[in-house]
Amino acid sequence: MQSSSYIAPPLLDGVVTFLDVLGWKGVYNRISNATVQLSVLVDGLRNEGEKQRGKVQGEVQVRSISDTIAIFTKCDIEEASIAINIHGELANWAILNSIQAEIPVRGAISFGEFAIQDNIFIGKAVDEAAAWHEHADWIGVHLTPSAEFIFQNDKTSKTWVTYTPPNKRRLTWKPHCVNWTANWSNRTEEIIKLKEKFLRLGPIVPDIAFKLTNTLSFIDATNTQPRRRWFNIFE
Repeated sequence: MQSSSYIAPPLLDGVVTFLDVLGWKGVYNRISNATVQLSVLVDGLRNEGEKQRGKVQGEVQVRSISDTIAIFTKCDIEEASIAINIHGELANWAILNSIQAEIPVRGAISFGEFAIQDNIFIGKAVDEAAAWHEHADWIGVHLTPSAEFIFQNDKTSKTWVTYTPPNKRRLTWKPHCVNWTANWSNRTEEIIKLKEKFLRLGPIVPDIAFKLTNTLSFIDATNTQPRRRWFNIFE
């Protein structure tokens, strides 16, 4: 096969987010229109990305392969924090809407080099975001080291909270995580609704249960009201 007609895309600096669906394997056993739900989520992210146009030099690009959604925004170092905030807002939207659609997502946001050709992605930022999101053990999104080390949070947005994200390597660092419950007006009511959604993710095998209880622990830890421990996610 000849490749002379193909031109390698340039490596760009920017922000990369990888999201994937929790429990996608066998999803067709519980959601008959799972592919439609995921397509709606991807299209919604593209629409939300369009609303961010003009904030940084690059536009928001959203690509998807199977249950993985990749988001790219070209920017330089001076614009990195703005672009990271954009990706945080998009991740916030994705988490809330994916839970509603019963295809909850986990993910990670990185900064660095990337290149895109069709649905082929390469670069340090791609490798880093992909590695970290696969090790996440919850419903949520956090910054990877490359993004965390460069991010300057101006504290004016409720998008972020520092927290140790549960992961399969049991690391104890506290990067910025997307605070997707920040706008809940009635947390008790929202948690009840969330548990009802969790029940629909069955069968809740141990691997899934860990992710759900880790998610509830995050909600509890970021609550400004009196806290309680989650001994039973269905109590």
